[in-house]
Amino acid sequence: LFYTGLDAAMYIDAKGDAREAGFAALEARNLKWEQRYPDSPSAYIAHSGALIAQAWRYRGGGYAKTVKPESWAPFYKYLTLARENLEAHKAVSSADPRWYETMLTIARAENWERARFDKLLDEALRREPLFYQTYFGALEYLLPKWGGSTREIEAFAQNAVTRTFKSEGRGMYARIYWYASQTQFKTALFTDSLAAWPRMRAGFEDVIDRYPDEWNLNNYAKFACLAQDRDKTRELLRRTEAAIVAQAWDTPALRQQCAAWATAATPI
Repeated sequence: LFYTGLDAAMYIDAKGDAREAGFAALEARNLKWEQRYPDSPSAYIAHSGALIAQAWRYRGGGYAKTVKPESWAPFYKYLTLARENLEAHKAVSSADPRWYETMLTIARAENWERARFDKLLDEALRREPLFYQTYFGALEYLLPKWGGSTREIEAFAQNAVTRTFKSEGRGMYARIYWYASQTQFKTALFTDSLAAWPRMRAGFEDVIDRYPDEWNLNNYAKFACLAQDRDKTRELLRRTEAAIVAQAWDTPALRQQCAAWATAATPI
């Protein structure tokens, strides 16, 4: 999701009354944008994105049991406003696949029933099957921390490969579990999920074949190490020696640990 430049940054960083004032200014700016450019998908998507941010400001990011009782009403109020704004302007704004990405964010937050969620997702992917953020938005709904399951994630990943195989090969399997690692499983991907390394490795090979940049190669090396594929880890560490991307590794020490393991005889 995106908001509106510096106003959004100031609103998100502010505290107390300043934050409320920042949101009021952001809301006024978004309404003006919509009125001035009624045929702009971005205007409506940005407005709803700001409303979602306001909803989560009330709720907070913790487990449901940590949320103050008085925070639920404004949380759902702003989610409803965000959804109604998107629905009212669907004819214009759904031309941008970010409309579906934003709606999927709302679906997860409002805890939609699975049939309703699947209908929205299928519509999104029929219109634009190669917009990665649609898959990532859908994955959030399927994560165990939001009430989903590892079986649902695995089925989703395999279905994504089927949908995109002609253009992406098996890359979407790697991309989906890569994102799942970032948002929930971290370095425990291969113990806490159903990610299958042979499938993920094949997916990364297709990703690298199409996009052989340092970011992708460093991430491939990290996952090879986490999967304890020693030969592939050693190969990829050699390929990335001259172009290490520190942000690709979950901790500063992880690459060094993987390098030590790749040349040793004991598990990482």
